[in-house]
Amino acid sequence: MRHETRRKRKATESVLGTTKGKILVTLCWKRQTVSELADAMGLTDNAVRAQLQRLERDGMVAKAGSRRGVRKPHVEYELTSDALKLFPRAYEPALIQLVNVLTDRFRTSASRALLLETGRRLLHEHLGEPHARTPRQRVAAMMKRLNGADLGIDVSERSGKTLIRSCSCPIASVIAVHPEVCGLFASLLGEMLGADVSESCEKGESARCRFEVMG
Repeated sequence: MRHETRRKRKATESVLGTTKGKILVTLCWKRQTVSELADAMGLTDNAVRAQLQRLERDGMVAKAGSRRGVRKPHVEYELTSDALKLFPRAYEPALIQLVNVLTDRFRTSASRALLLETGRRLLHEHLGEPHARTPRQRVAAMMKRLNGADLGIDVSERSGKTLIRSCSCPIASVIAVHPEVCGLFASLLGEMLGADVSESCEKGESARCRFEVMG
């Protein structure tokens, strides 16, 4: 099972690492026009149109309406449900059942402790032990190991804080039922990075992760 999960992850990364994949990652954040995609990726409008035509044919993107322009309306594109499945959703079906069982059978403190230990083991398996000196350097090392940009993860600096965002939530169905899991993950990130981490995730229909790292 672990080997199969890694194989699927590598296959997904190979797709998202291509030009078509980078368009999918960019569209994951919000609807975009051809010119916006071209500016974001440093490509010509014609190059982007050619890629979008292939992605439309493959059922990965669709026209989502139009936006008023100076001469004519600009078509906006968005991801389809099939494209969203490309982004990491590892462990989601099993995790939601695990969380349901733990919260049903154990006190809050006990279920929290078990979930934190499970998360520690998963992070250790995929990220190992962080060796960088500062929290920001540890975030950078984590993104490099995950190929974060290709998976729709964005890291930026704001007001002395490091902001980590994902264009989708890998465990959206779990968060819909157990929103407290976002806080648990913030605690795990804080342990790994050696810093205070808070969460302000979007927990609606289009769930997105959002964590602020202090220092």
